[in-house]
Amino acid sequence: MRRTVAAAVALSTALSLAILSSPSSSAAVEETGHGTTAVGPAGVRAQRALRTATQALAGDALRTDPSMALLRLRLTMGALPPADRRQAAMMLARPTDNPDFYGQTYSVKAEEKCAGHICIHWVPTTRDAPPSTRWVTRQLHMLNHVWSFEVEKLGYHPPISDGSRGGGGSGRFDVYLKELHHQGLYGLTVAEQRASSNKNLYSSYLLLDNDFERSQYGSNPMQVARVTAAHEFFHAIQYGYDAHEDLWMLESTATWMEDQFDDSSNDNRQYLPWSQLRRPGTPLDTYDSTGFEQYGNWVFFQYLSERLGRGIVRSIWKHAAAFRGGGHEYSAAAIRSALRKHGGMTKVFGGYASGNTVPGRTYSEGRFYPAAPVRSSVTLTRTAPSTAWTSYAVKHLASIDLEAKPGADLVAKQWRLRIKVDGPARSAMPAVVVLVDRKHHPMTRQWVPLSRTGSGSVQVPFSRATTQRVTLTLANSSTRFRCNTGGGYSCDGTPTAPHPRFRVKLIAVTR
Repeated sequence: MRRTVAAAVALSTALSLAILSSPSSSAAVEETGHGTTAVGPAGVRAQRALRTATQALAGDALRTDPSMALLRLRLTMGALPPADRRQAAMMLARPTDNPDFYGQTYSVKAEEKCAGHICIHWVPTTRDAPPSTRWVTRQLHMLNHVWSFEVEKLGYHPPISDGSRGGGGSGRFDVYLKELHHQGLYGLTVAEQRASSNKNLYSSYLLLDNDFERSQYGSNPMQVARVTAAHEFFHAIQYGYDAHEDLWMLESTATWMEDQFDDSSNDNRQYLPWSQLRRPGTPLDTYDSTGFEQYGNWVFFQYLSERLGRGIVRSIWKHAAAFRGGGHEYSAAAIRSALRKHGGMTKVFGGYASGNTVPGRTYSEGRFYPAAPVRSSVTLTRTAPSTAWTSYAVKHLASIDLEAKPGADLVAKQWRLRIKVDGPARSAMPAVVVLVDRKHHPMTRQWVPLSRTGSGSVQVPFSRATTQRVTLTLANSSTRFRCNTGGGYSCDGTPTAPHPRFRVKLIAVTR
C-alpha cells in the first residue's frame, strides 16, 4: 500500500501511543470483543492482526499499512474464534460480496469490463463511481500494460489464478475501482484464497481509487494510477511467490517496481528521507508498520538493478519463493544467495553503503537523492596528526560513515592517511570501504583488507594539495538470524551479529 507522507508524520505520536498500548507477543491469553478467548501465541497474533486491520480500514489516520495489515489478518485468521473469524472474512471480502466490512461493499449493482488478463469492476453511481467509462477503459488498458511489463517483460510468475471468482472467467485478475481517499488510501492488494497445493501461495485482487482526483492526491491522476497499479500488482505477484515472506521486502521491492514501470513519476523519492541514504545506521530489513523505512529502502534494489540488471531482483524473489523450484529462503538469506555469484553480500553491501555517501556518483538519478550523513568528521594537522582509537557499534545490514580532512598545513604531496581498523571477526561479515575525494583526479574507492579476526589497515593520499576528504564506511553485512524469535527483522528473527564494534584509528603520516 502506498501512503502519503504528510498524514502519517502528523500522527506519528498518536501511532506510537497506540502501539505501546498493545499487548506483548509473549502474552498467553487475550480477551476478544465477543466474550470468547484466544489462547496461545497464535491466537494473540491473530487478535493483534484483527485489531490492526480494523484500524487500517476504519477511515481514521491512526492505522498501519493496510495491504500488509490485511495480509497478516489473512495468514493468521485461522487462529481466531468463530465470531472474530467471520469479522475477518468480511474485512477481506470483495466490494461485490455482501456483507463487507466498513462500507467497502458497493451499494449498487456493479458493472465489469474484461480484456486481456484483467477484469475491472466499478459502479455507475454513488461516490464510488469513476468519472467516466473512458476512465475505466484507460485503467483497463493501463493494468494490462502493468501485467505485460511485470510478467512478460521482467519475467515474474503471474499472480495465482482465482478461478471463476469475480465473474470474469478464465481466471482473469480482478481490479475494483472504489473511492478510497476518505480512508487515506491509494490502493489495496488483498490476499484471498490459499492455493490448494501450497499453503504459502495465495490468489488476490486489487482495489484502486476510483479517480485519483488531483485535488485529493496532488498530482496527475493517470500518473498516480500508474505507479499505484505497478506497486499493488507486484504485491499480487509476490503472494504467488510466498505470502509469508518478510514484509519489509514485500514493500521495498514493490516501491522499487513503481520506478521501473514509470520512471518519469519519481513518486517514490518522497520516501528517501527514511531510507539508508539518510539513515544508514538503521538496518535494511527494518519494517515499521507506522513508518516509511520499508518504502524508502527501495533504493537498495535500485542500486542492485543499476549494477547487475533488473533481473537480480527476480533472482532474489526466486530464492525466496516457496513454490517448487524456489529457494524457500527468508528475505536476507535470499539476497545473500542471489548475490553470491556477483562478488558476495559483503562486497555488494559495502559498495552500496559507501556509494550512498555520494549518490550523485552512484545512481543514475542520484543528483536528486539525499546523501548519507557522516557520524563524525575530523581534521588532522601536524600538531594533531591522529585520533584516539574510537569504537563504533554498527547494526546488522547497516553502516556508519566517518570523514577525515587534511589540515591546511598538510600541503606536501607525501602526506598519507593511515587507517587502522580492529573490527569484528570475518564471520560477522564486516566491510570497511574508503572513498578518497581527490581535487584533480577522479574519486577513488579502496577496500580495507580485513584478517579473519577483523583487523586491517590501509594508506591513502592525504595532502591538502590533492585531497578534499576521505570518507570511511563501516558496514555490517551480516544476514544471519535466529529465526522466529519475535525479533522483528528478517524471518521475524534476532540477528546473530546485532551490533558488533569496529575500532578505528586515523593517523596522518608521511611516506
